[in-house]
Amino acid sequence: MVLNLINFIQAAIVWIIIIPELLFAIHRENGEKKYSKAASLTEQFGRYLSMLLMILPLGIREFGFKAPEEMIIYFAANGVLLAVYLVLFFFFFKKQSLTLGLVLAAIRIIVFALCGIIFRHWFLVIFAAIFAIGHVCVTVNKYRKAQNG
Repeated sequence: MVLNLINFIQAAIVWIIIIPELLFAIHRENGEKKYSKAASLTEQFGRYLSMLLMILPLGIREFGFKAPEEMIIYFAANGVLLAVYLVLFFFFFKKQSLTLGLVLAAIRIIVFALCGIIFRHWFLVIFAAIFAIGHVCVTVNKYRKAQNG
């Protein structure tokens, strides 16, 4: 299966990740404070490039599955991860916690990395790793500062 330049399935995955985050940002009472400029920049750089590379397979010649098993893993893993993500985000929306925040962060990171690995899109894997470093740092700092007042 060879996919088009703009991969609509990947775009749907990105939107499934973005929509709960947007709803949370809209309904959050307090604006999010920036705790570490370096971590925040790393997180945003990795996040936006990962999302871009999910939709546009820049830097690779053939964008598709090399074997039927890859397609099964891709759809099954992403389906389960996104379903769990949406359920956990529902609970996170009601009560935020470090543990839930880190699990949601891990799911986002795994989705980006999994897609990069399956499609052998190494730039996506690299930017997923950059996003992982920044996102985990921002998440941990946010809850540490909230506990310390």
